[in-house]
Amino acid sequence: MGRASKIRRLPEALREQLHAMLDAGHTLDEITEHLKALGADVSRSGLGRYKQRVDKVAARLRESRNMAEAIMERMGAEAATGKSGDALIQMLTTLTTDYMLRRLDDPEAVPEVEELRGLARAVKERAQAARATQDYMTRVREDARREEERRMREAVEQAAGQAGDAGDMSAAEVFERIRAVYRGEA
Repeated sequence: MGRASKIRRLPEALREQLHAMLDAGHTLDEITEHLKALGADVSRSGLGRYKQRVDKVAARLRESRNMAEAIMERMGAEAATGKSGDALIQMLTTLTTDYMLRRLDDPEAVPEVEELRGLARAVKERAQAARATQDYMTRVREDARREEERRMREAVEQAAGQAGDAGDMSAAEVFERIRAVYRGEA
């Protein structure tokens, strides 16, 4: 691989200014003048080549974002719900972005279909596992809720049987009696 360009060797602060000016739509001449005024040794042609690479990266990032969205569509909406779905989408976007950036050295390279399939399969399996875990936890919570309701019903019935005629008891006293039975204190 060849030597890094003068633009890529610029200090981080200057590259940030360069990127901000590119994003703001400044011309290559304006950016070149600005960087030279700050003491950078850059040429308009070098800046033009750098801008072309930046534009290719931006196009690849858009492509990877579109690829991630297409894969998520194929996986189904239920795989992309909640916090785990958000994390999954972010993970997939990061992986596809990394994939595309690795191929930046060879922009004409054909995407490796099997690698992308494997990536999609791994993400899909992860989403299915997350969904199964979520379903299991929902069932466990529902079972626990039903059990607690059953115990509460038994406590109410037992407290009612012990209290006899609750007409002379206040609501707070009835509650305290039920709570004592529920906790096993009565």
